[in-house]
Amino acid sequence: MSVPRSSIGFSPETAAALSQADRGIRSRMGNHHALFDYWRFAMSTLCTVNAFYVGFYREGRKIVYPYTFDDTLHTEKYIWPEVFPYGPKGQAAWILQHRRPYVYSFDNGLLLRHGVAFGDEKRMSADAVTIPVYETPEAGSSVIGLASIQAYKPHTYTDEHVRAFEWTARSVATVLSREREDALNRAELATPDPASESERLSVADVVQDVSDRLRALHRDICRVEEALPGDRPDLAALVTSLRHRCEQTQTETMDIIARPSVHAETLLKSLSSKEREIALLIAHGGMTNREIAAQVFVTESTIKGHVSRILRKLGVEQRSGIAAKLSQFTE
Repeated sequence: MSVPRSSIGFSPETAAALSQADRGIRSRMGNHHALFDYWRFAMSTLCTVNAFYVGFYREGRKIVYPYTFDDTLHTEKYIWPEVFPYGPKGQAAWILQHRRPYVYSFDNGLLLRHGVAFGDEKRMSADAVTIPVYETPEAGSSVIGLASIQAYKPHTYTDEHVRAFEWTARSVATVLSREREDALNRAELATPDPASESERLSVADVVQDVSDRLRALHRDICRVEEALPGDRPDLAALVTSLRHRCEQTQTETMDIIARPSVHAETLLKSLSSKEREIALLIAHGGMTNREIAAQVFVTESTIKGHVSRILRKLGVEQRSGIAAKLSQFTE
């Protein structure tokens, strides 16, 4: 007997679950720990999710993982947010290149095993789906991250599960895009500080230091939680609440360096469409004026004029400064 399908290609049960997931995801704007936690929960209503993570690409071939979950032996385990480099042969590079989901059955998990292990490292995932996360929900948008669901049981995920995961990712992209737009609107009211971008590395150092302190705090809270007497449910509830707040704060702290630079986006938007095209060619490939002129079909003198305006708008004096200002758009 065939299963009736909705007009968007999902079974009625899945379509109803996705509708609920969309409402839940959109209601968690501004709280990324709650957003990713609910995304994981929403997928778990459709299929088995023993492990789940969300990561965002950053410059220098690195990925920030603000949220990672592992259900080890049916005991939820909080995994600390981390920043990891990625190589040319792993999932991260594959997703960035192919812009489509990676499924375990493609290569029997070979690509999956090239990545960094997390959670219960003694147990290997037997099925997985990893999808790109786009800057906006529109087709053709830039890939800014990836998300993965994994299971210890083989043949867990169907084609419908893959499409459902992609569908929820578009809801998440909508939330992230709206947050970015709000941040850009607020940035227009403030006086730009060119020095702020040069301090980005030191900010990352501070974030890592705070993250380490939160890790120690979380460890102590867990010890208190384990030592509580069984006849004090009020204290147990309070300590559990403190642990959850610590976990949420850790995600939000790491998210500071996971979010794309609003200042860089503001600078890019200050350029005309032709100037943006030329600026990115300079930033990405270090192309000369003659090479750019040949690619965009204008004269070299026209390119020189564009470059002069780009330098002025970005507040730099040399072409290398263009690459430095727009580095997040060239990875």
